[in-house]
Amino acid sequence: MPRDKKPIAAVTDEEATALVDDFLDDQELNEFDVPANPAEEPPRKINHFWPSVKRLLGLLAPEKYAFCFVLAMVVISVILTVIAPRILGDAIDIIFNGVLGRSLPGNLSIETIIEQARADGSNTYADMLAGANVIPGQGVDFTKLGRLVAIMIALYTGASFFMWWQGWLLNRLVMRVVFTLRQDVEEKINHLPLSYFDSHQRGDILSRVTNDVDNVQTVLQRTFSQLVQSILTVLGIGAMMFVISWQLALIALLALPISAVITALVGVRAQKLFAAQWQSTGEVNAHIEESVTARELIHVFDRSDDMAEIFDERNERLHEASYKAEFLSGTIMPAMEWSSYLTYVLIAVVGALRVTSGNITLGDVTAFIQYSRDFSQPLGEMAGLANMVQSGVASAERTFELLDADEQEPDAAIS
Repeated sequence: MPRDKKPIAAVTDEEATALVDDFLDDQELNEFDVPANPAEEPPRKINHFWPSVKRLLGLLAPEKYAFCFVLAMVVISVILTVIAPRILGDAIDIIFNGVLGRSLPGNLSIETIIEQARADGSNTYADMLAGANVIPGQGVDFTKLGRLVAIMIALYTGASFFMWWQGWLLNRLVMRVVFTLRQDVEEKINHLPLSYFDSHQRGDILSRVTNDVDNVQTVLQRTFSQLVQSILTVLGIGAMMFVISWQLALIALLALPISAVITALVGVRAQKLFAAQWQSTGEVNAHIEESVTARELIHVFDRSDDMAEIFDERNERLHEASYKAEFLSGTIMPAMEWSSYLTYVLIAVVGALRVTSGNITLGDVTAFIQYSRDFSQPLGEMAGLANMVQSGVASAERTFELLDADEQEPDAAIS
């Protein structure tokens, strides 16, 4: 047996304590350094949010042509989706005008009927007839109605097809990008000096290589096309609403400042919590990995309770950060839904009043209500995507920190 090694039986209690304390020190938390209240620790911030976002999008540069094609598919799908409710409104007008026209005498002109209604004191009814395209004695034009229904089916079918196509292309694109990212991370690991591994927990390094890269992949797959689609949908629907009725459009836009304030207030706090969540995930993984690696040492010197205490503290920090981040970001969607319901009620009431006054048709109001729902939905989706984006950027920053670490300089060639 080498002279510098002692059998386990010859190790004194003081030496055993020193060995385990050194092991605990390697984890950056020993039995005296564990915080009494993990919640008191300040959450880790995303130090470079927008630079990380820019760099994350830069990963898509090698796939720029496929990326532009995916964008084109999203644009086409949004255009088809935005046009369809207007066609639906025209179809409803055909039904409404046909039912109303069939109830009117065919031997009188619409102008005469309106004058008679005003003479009888039915001004509201007269205004409604004046605002509608009614032909007395003529029923529903089923030929025109069938043509509009066929157009709507074609529009929605085309929109669904292009959305499926872009989703398939985007998944292939993201998988290639993440494949390259994993290669870069693997190559970086092989060029890091030993001092990096000595100064960083192995479990945290593994968390950056696996969990954080997986989270980046999830964010790129789930948020990219949906975020672009939501933005384009809001712009397209907003334009259509102003074309139909600028008065109702202003009511619908009441949801925008409410959404902006909620997202701004919640987003800043959620960024810190998601960064703390992924940092705590790395710490828990580091503890588990090191506990398994040194399990013989821990059991021999009966330090299982100390390791369990450290795990509980780190796990509690992860629980607190995850719970607060998800809870805080989860408040965005209900608040957005509340604002959308409020505008929905206002639009329905004001729209009904404008129909009876002849300023707008029933089909236009129906289309506008559909637009208002479709307008609120992408706003809610964008708010809901905020937590995923913040989580993904936090993971991306941790991955970029690994990629930016100083590499080991190659040894000089032996001459």
